[in-house]
Amino acid sequence: MKHTDVRTVDNSQVKHIWDVADYCRRTGLHKAEERRLIKVLGRYATSHELQMNIVRAHTRIR
Repeated sequence: MKHTDVRTVDNSQVKHIWDVADYCRRTGLHKAEERRLIKVLGRYATSHELQMNIVRAHTRIR
């Protein structure tokens, strides 16, 4: 096992990983959509994966 000094790690490539259930709670998504996302992505996903897989109901604008 190799020791890595945390101060020397390049943070430009770091991606935030969300708990899918927590993300759905924070964004106000319906439970059915939460179950679908967990089925598709698993328990954890990046914010980009979540945003690209959310299906929102179409709002009617006049």
